[in-house]
Amino acid sequence: MAPLFIFLAHRSLLDQHTAHGEIRTWLRNQGGCYDVRYAPSSIRRHEVCATIEPEILLGRPYPSETVELRVEFEFPEDTEYDQYEIQWIDGERNYSFGWHQDETHLDLGRCHFQLEYRDETLARKPAVFHDIHPVNVLEQRLSLVPSILELVTWEYNRPRLPQWPPRDV
Repeated sequence: MAPLFIFLAHRSLLDQHTAHGEIRTWLRNQGGCYDVRYAPSSIRRHEVCATIEPEILLGRPYPSETVELRVEFEFPEDTEYDQYEIQWIDGERNYSFGWHQDETHLDLGRCHFQLEYRDETLARKPAVFHDIHPVNVLEQRLSLVPSILELVTWEYNRPRLPQWPPRDV
């Protein structure tokens, strides 16, 4: 009898592949989300990107016609927790904000919020840990976008975050 070989896929890649698949499906079912895709490709799913019509998703007026949402989850075996980045990108106004759970800026805790303008980080603030399931995390973070948009002010055509934190961010 010939030897039997069993191929075991790298667990972290399977987790990322599955998580990004669930996120893509969830986003496709949200009003105001279209062109939901994997980047860089459907085989190498490093992140999920979507074009958002903010007025539809948020149910209120928004200055830009569309924004980009980028979501990336990683499951490194050598860390105590999963890592992610959820970024709301307003290309028309050259700014973005989002939540990052990773090993950077540990002085803020394992999760932080970040506001960026052009190529500059304007603010980093501690963020509350919410959940471990990627779709739940995404849903909870997107539900906070209206609160964040109320906090971001514009002075001399530049975003600011004058107060922090809103509840449960």
